[in-house]
Amino acid sequence: MSNSSLKIIACLTMLVDHIGAILYPDMSLLRMIGRLSFPIFAFLVAEGFHHTQNIKKYGIRLGIFALISEIPYDLAFRGNLIDFYRQNIFFTLFLGLVCLWLYQRYRTHQSMVGMIAILLTGALSVFLRTDYSIYGIAMIFLFYFFRDRRILACGSASIINFTMGSVIQGLAILAMPFILAYNGKKGMNLKYLFYGFYPVHLILLYIIHKAWM
Repeated sequence: MSNSSLKIIACLTMLVDHIGAILYPDMSLLRMIGRLSFPIFAFLVAEGFHHTQNIKKYGIRLGIFALISEIPYDLAFRGNLIDFYRQNIFFTLFLGLVCLWLYQRYRTHQSMVGMIAILLTGALSVFLRTDYSIYGIAMIFLFYFFRDRRILACGSASIINFTMGSVIQGLAILAMPFILAYNGKKGMNLKYLFYGFYPVHLILLYIIHKAWM
């Protein structure tokens, strides 16, 4: 399974999740399907960090789309143009990338630096109330730290999901077979699929909700 295939699966399951959250909050099945999306995105950030030739551009791109997506996110989930109750997933992915950069940059003592990187970026994610918060940061880090031992990476990421206090969140384990099937190939050129898809689908769901619900 290529990088582009994983992106498509993550985007589709995210769409199903958000349809459930915004349009049909009583349909728990949609939210269950949606649990597959974030672990795949977390894995792709870890892979992106490993393969990118310019970490600065990668980080700037995530940061810019975090800002672009905040208004669509606030409208879709809170009904307000600006709302600081929770911040969109791009902020989590950006902080996860920063976590990996800190680890890579200062990993003289690997275990200590890894823990400090998670705590620093995780604390910031908690302060900012980003989606998935410190749990998301930890998943991104584990996918990178155990990159050459993917079964261990998937196992540890699954444990993180089970510790989030939600039975439904534990269904994120269903994303792991797709991650284990990753073949290391790029596939189709879908570099900006998620970047554009995320804010656009949130705006569309907000419009549908306001018009029809």
